[in-house]
Amino acid sequence: MGSGETTPGMRVVHREIFAGLPDRPACRLMDSPFAFQENADELVERIAGYFAESVGQTVHRVTLPADADPVVMQRALAGIRAADWLFAGPGSPSYARRCWAGTPVPEALAGVVAPGRAGVLLFASAAAVTLGEWALPVYEIYKVGADPRWEPGLGLMGSILGWRCAVVPHYDNNEGGTHDTRFCYVGARRLGRIEPDLEDGFILGVDEHTALVMDLDAGTASVRGRGGVTLRVAGVEDVLPSGTQCSISELEARLVALGAGRAITRGVGAEAPVDQGVGLEAVGRAQDPQSSDPGGPDELARLVLGALPETAVRERDAVVALAQRAQRATAQSARELAEGLVRALVDVRSELRAAGDWAAGDRLRDALIAAGVEVRDTREGSQWTWT
Repeated sequence: MGSGETTPGMRVVHREIFAGLPDRPACRLMDSPFAFQENADELVERIAGYFAESVGQTVHRVTLPADADPVVMQRALAGIRAADWLFAGPGSPSYARRCWAGTPVPEALAGVVAPGRAGVLLFASAAAVTLGEWALPVYEIYKVGADPRWEPGLGLMGSILGWRCAVVPHYDNNEGGTHDTRFCYVGARRLGRIEPDLEDGFILGVDEHTALVMDLDAGTASVRGRGGVTLRVAGVEDVLPSGTQCSISELEARLVALGAGRAITRGVGAEAPVDQGVGLEAVGRAQDPQSSDPGGPDELARLVLGALPETAVRERDAVVALAQRAQRATAQSARELAEGLVRALVDVRSELRAAGDWAAGDRLRDALIAAGVEVRDTREGSQWTWT
């Protein structure tokens, strides 16, 4: 959740999440993000009261400050491991990282949603910042004046999903009024300075009063609340508005289309990491007429690779990566992946036409037609449908 985790507007989301849990789940609240505050006890009482009133659940505190001794640490780990539902939210991202980094806590947190467990891990606001490979030291930049930079995150998005990313809540914040406070208060100028440091990574932005809900067992994702979720690679954004429902594989296909294929180190439920590279062997298999049945994902990949120039490395990379994933997907997932690929290729064709490369655009259109895709050029842009 980007913010608003204890507001009336999020009650419906919380209730739906609890509906998927067994009766009388063990609910835990991690106090680490705000354990340093003088009003920590008051915050715990307020948050526990919200969940008691909103969803009728009793939430128990897991205490873990940065100076925890071994006894406090073991007690906290026991609480995490016993949780069916675990929440961490407001406070300081940097302090939360001090409490958790270099301890068994990240592994215990990942265990809450391990395969075979019907657990829920709910991170919001400040706590959400810690989830990725990189974390924004928000207060140090915005309040103290430190140079913009990334700090190491907990890497939970990597250990759970196989995603190398930075999670940025409060993505659409506008509290600054006369100055830019988007992107968790750092603004566009400062984010632009440090975004190139996300080597082979991407930004997962979650707007305020918005939730990205991912069901790992079902492999589905949905955007709830008043805002959207943004997949951002090198300044290019793909926004999923509220109400979006898709597979996690489709999110990964969108990331590949943005050029972040190497940020996905494995698919959900995959037995081994997927090679996102466009090596000669992979391209050769995709272009080999004997490599798959006609009409399958590899057929689409062969046709498209034949139309794309060798210099279109990012697009060829996306073609091969999506074809590899589709081979392991269900029929529905394969269709969703194919649609993501087609959307990306229609955009590439529009860029080629805008650059005056009409011949390459026509070759790409012919390849799409051969694969069962009708492309129509309108005043509003290129549109497509399955034939």
